Amino acid sequence: MDRYFSFLDNQINDLLRVDIGFSTCPAADIYPLQPEVMQGYQKRHELIQKFQDITSDLFLASLAQEADPAIAGLIINELPQSFGWNWHKELHERAREMEISLQPAFFRTDEVVPGKISEIQSPGSLWCQCEQLYSFYEHFSQDFKGKPVFPGSMAGQFARDLKKHLDDQPLVHHLLDNASVQSGMRFFLQRTRDHGVRYFGYDKDVSAYDCNFIRAHAFHGLMSDNYFKTRFDAWQNKWLHYDLPPSIVFDEKIPLIFPFWEKTRDMYPDEIREIFPYTTLVDPENIVLEDGEHMDIHEFFQLPRKRRDYFLKYAGCDLDANWGSKGVYSMQAMTGNTAGRIKSLLTEGYKHNRYWILQKSYSVKEDIAYLDRSSGLQETTATAKYSGFYGPSGLMGILVMHRPFYKVHGAGDTIVSLC
Repeated sequence: MDRYFSFLDNQINDLLRVDIGFSTCPAADIYPLQPEVMQGYQKRHELIQKFQDITSDLFLASLAQEADPAIAGLIINELPQSFGWNWHKELHERAREMEISLQPAFFRTDEVVPGKISEIQSPGSLWCQCEQLYSFYEHFSQDFKGKPVFPGSMAGQFARDLKKHLDDQPLVHHLLDNASVQSGMRFFLQRTRDHGVRYFGYDKDVSAYDCNFIRAHAFHGLMSDNYFKTRFDAWQNKWLHYDLPPSIVFDEKIPLIFPFWEKTRDMYPDEIREIFPYTTLVDPENIVLEDGEHMDIHEFFQLPRKRRDYFLKYAGCDLDANWGSKGVYSMQAMTGNTAGRIKSLLTEGYKHNRYWILQKSYSVKEDIAYLDRSSGLQETTATAKYSGFYGPSGLMGILVMHRPFYKVHGAGDTIVSLC
């Protein structure tokens, strides 16, 4: 067992000269994904892009008073005035005029079951886990019944797709201030350098003003970039590209309600609606459940647990709440004092444009074998989460996570595997 974890630890420790190592538990085998499920991931890239285009168009129409202003109001929510309504109106109008896409370039989905996307994060974390696991399963392929199905490491795929996207030598500034896993993103950055991606702050003769691709983990990080004005001008002239664009639209969860919300539902085809769990706004006076039933927040909290099969999620732009597993609660598990506190939080928050959503709960529990650092090969039954990693050309990899808890994220007891 020591040789497995030594390999995983040394990948990151030796490269970054740190003492962090591998922080989760590798599964004891490649995750078996049926061909039709894999095809679903590949096809969803086009549907996600279509969702993003429709949402961006709706947002601009609302900003321009050509559609219900409530649409833009939900998205702008808690933003400061300097980067609020006027900023986004001018940004989206300029992008349309210049025919510049405001879609994220690289992003990660979270799927509670394959085909039901609960969140889309750009760029999201865990790229490093895919990179580490690919090397691990490749190196020990005889022990783990084969190699991952994707032809090449995540870092190599990222580099190839970025070069194709830019049609130029990638010169990147990766703003790491809001990265949730700092060491992991630095590891992934270094591994992409092995494939010809050059970075400001890492490669000589690459200045901040040379960079033609800017990566950030939050809209707020882009706005506080000390080179932002120069880079924004370069973006408008189509010389520079953003990974996450300088718009709040795809950096918060509120757009997930639009395929289902009565004001916007008709703008989205069924094929898009079907890739998301039913998602609804928490309006304290009018919560609409999946079956169409309307009720106020007090009635919702009084429902039997089996009817409260939803996750409650903070949906706005406050980084302190919209990050990792923060601001996420199981309504079925919520009781007593916690329920009373949350109900008050939702009611008061709504008055101040602090929005929350309810998302239909789906889950898959599976038996999974994994390697434990101290106790060797183990087996457990755990909740699964599936993440597709996408670039401009499409699907690049799938990471599967299991955890013996209803919230599945990169905690130390999370089991990780590749397809």
